[in-house]
Amino acid sequence: MQTGIDFSSGKWLLNGIDSPYKINDKLTKLAINDFDKLIRTNLNYAPVTKGLLLPKNIPFNPNLTELKNLKLGNDFDYFINLKAKVLKDEIGVIDFTVTNSLKESYKNEVEIEIEIYDLNNSEIIYSKTIKGSVEISKNSQDFYIAKTTDGLILGAYKKLIRDINKKSI
Repeated sequence: MQTGIDFSSGKWLLNGIDSPYKINDKLTKLAINDFDKLIRTNLNYAPVTKGLLLPKNIPFNPNLTELKNLKLGNDFDYFINLKAKVLKDEIGVIDFTVTNSLKESYKNEVEIEIEIYDLNNSEIIYSKTIKGSVEISKNSQDFYIAKTTDGLILGAYKKLIRDINKKSI
């Protein structure tokens, strides 16, 4: 979507965030805070909103029937689905050993995805995937300080929110 998202009207539902356990609380607080600023008074967070008729797990890329059921069972106009996952976690935070004996490269890699649906029209209005990674080359002779996968997830999330802010109405 190139024209942006209009957060000025409608009722919004933020689904429970699917992310690694260690980072889930922090990512959830950031997402609630950031979307609350954008949406103001009409944001609800699914796990703490009472009276919702929701399946336990709403998948990414829900089909048309699932979107219609979301609308029928609830009084929301928009649905936000956010997911973060670790693709590779091979590097520690810091290593002072100078070595040139690495037989292969090592990498930390994450991915964060967001989908925003208009439940009135049962269609997606915004979707974005951002990946983040750090890598140590084989035969490296330097010590390194690398971002953890948690740090990479938070960095990718911040980039995602900057994109949403830039494209929002």
